Amino acid sequence: MVKKKAAKKKASAPKPKYLREIHVSYKKKRVSADSPVNEPLTDPTVVVELFRDLQNETKEKLIAISVDAKLKIITFEVVSIGSVSAISLRPFEILRTPVVVNAFGVILVHNHPSGDPKPSAEDKKLTKTVAKLADSGGIAFHDHIIIGDDDHYSFRTAGLLDKKTK
Repeated sequence: MVKKKAAKKKASAPKPKYLREIHVSYKKKRVSADSPVNEPLTDPTVVVELFRDLQNETKEKLIAISVDAKLKIITFEVVSIGSVSAISLRPFEILRTPVVVNAFGVILVHNHPSGDPKPSAEDKKLTKTVAKLADSGGIAFHDHIIIGDDDHYSFRTAGLLDKKTK
């Protein structure tokens, strides 16, 4: 009889409640010895050099690079992996990590598996949306770079980003 009461008490005990706590951790990515890791990302070719392996991907991959005020990398995050011709995401997901790491700015980089780095209409729309979101959040949006086969496209170099985000 004692065992039945104990079992009954366990069954009627309220379930515990939990809160979710964010824990930020970093994982190191090995790069070649001559990689420009500690250089300011003032030129899109430096970004292309660091993320050159994107040209070999078979699916589109979008990366957000969080930078400090001197344009040095704090961290980067693979925000989305899509299909051979598109990425699906909520634009604010791009700013998630820059906000968490208190970054001064952000640079986007993604690949086109076709090899042609020319921006699509969707790329242009995403860039415009992220620029507005970053500006409203006080984060500088420095560039959006598309990597193709041994070529790249920079929205900043093409003059398609507002100069105040520089």
